Amino acid sequence: MRLTEDFSPPAGLARSAQPSALAGLFGMPLLYLRAGTLSAKLLLSGGVAGAVSRTATAPIDRLKFILQVQDGQLITIRQGFSLMAAEGSYKAYFRGNGANVIKNVPETALKLTCNDRVKAMIAHDGHSVTLGQSVAIGGISGAIAQGTIYPMEVIQTRLAVSPAGTYRGVANAFSKIVHQEGYKALFRGITPCMVGIIPYAGLDIAAFEVMREKLHEQYDHRPPPQYLLLAGMLSSTGAQLVAYPLGLIRTRLQAQGMGGIPLKYNGMFDVIRKTLALEGLRGMYKGLTPNLMKIAPAAGISWFVFEESRRILQA
Repeated sequence: MRLTEDFSPPAGLARSAQPSALAGLFGMPLLYLRAGTLSAKLLLSGGVAGAVSRTATAPIDRLKFILQVQDGQLITIRQGFSLMAAEGSYKAYFRGNGANVIKNVPETALKLTCNDRVKAMIAHDGHSVTLGQSVAIGGISGAIAQGTIYPMEVIQTRLAVSPAGTYRGVANAFSKIVHQEGYKALFRGITPCMVGIIPYAGLDIAAFEVMREKLHEQYDHRPPPQYLLLAGMLSSTGAQLVAYPLGLIRTRLQAQGMGGIPLKYNGMFDVIRKTLALEGLRGMYKGLTPNLMKIAPAAGISWFVFEESRRILQA
């Protein structure tokens, strides 16, 4: 979701504090910048919020990955949870979450840093950014950040979908992937990831901007924060519906070749061809339901934890 510069900061924050043009970076509705740079306390607050939110919704996230890689068969959400339960430990519900949490802060810091740099290059007036420029800024910043931390995305997927005992953790997964498959395996699926960033950012920004303008008109330029949060969730949901197939393609490419076995797919278009032939269009949206299920709780938990962490750190 996107929150623009005219969003009103909560009580207690200085008027000089400006929200970032990139929002939703921790899976939370709001992130503030002070004097154009990211405050260490706010980065820490956001990191805590992201970690708590991602951990709370980790079982749903792992369920999504499990459903995405079930090519040629259709399993239900209940069956997906049963597969996790069959591993015999509560830890099974959180496999892959460690990598997801670890990449949170560096990914966000990179996005914010790149966002400011790219914004300065693209928009001569930093306070007057067009919709097209916002899409370009968000897309370029996201692509740089995603490309930098991408190996952690692959590790997260491998931990989530591999048979129990395949990897002992993030470091072991990294070591085994490199040893058995080579460094190139850490970047499988990066093409659909990069391709999906621009349309996702464009749809997300455009939808949010339309709703934001309506809310500003209705509430005399002081819309309630919860309505902006709802607008952000709706815009993100719409963008996910359109860009989701690219996420599924990425996951299938990331998961293949485990342990050095022969690759099933030759690339992005091969995944599309084989998935449509074997599973039809519905196959491109496997795992969509749990992915949408986590949007509201993730945003709510992130907002609450971020505000509480910020309050404690600034006390």
